[in-house]
Amino acid sequence: MMKKFRFSLERVLEYRSQVESARLRAFSKAVEVFQRRQEELRKLGDEMTNYRTRLAEMGVGKISANELARWRSYLSHCEVGVARAARWMMEAAGEMEVKRRDLVAAKKDTRVLERLKEIKREQYDYEAAREETKVLDEVAAAGFVASRASGGELT
Repeated sequence: MMKKFRFSLERVLEYRSQVESARLRAFSKAVEVFQRRQEELRKLGDEMTNYRTRLAEMGVGKISANELARWRSYLSHCEVGVARAARWMMEAAGEMEVKRRDLVAAKKDTRVLERLKEIKREQYDYEAAREETKVLDEVAAAGFVASRASGGELT
């Protein structure tokens, strides 16, 4: 009788699975940060567009120079905010790509060991089937020899 199947690299496989899970969590967080940054940029861009539209609707002769200066100052502030948000979004996109590559590498490492485990399991199953066939053949042969020795005929 063969021993129960045991994959010798099971602990390594478990460790790689844990690493893959950790990298998946890190990638998910990076995606969340990227999406937040993207949303911040969209909101700032929308706000800036709305202020520009309102300023254009007011018309040049209808507001005072001081008020126009305040509006333009605020628009400059918005432009700086949009530029900063765009830079943060690009940094988040870069970080997200790094985390994605790390995740892909971890998945590959895990998949290699999982495939090796499958191959080893198939080999084990093949050998177990061979061993079982061998035992059954020996039992049948012993029964045949015993029946011949007792003078019986097999039909």
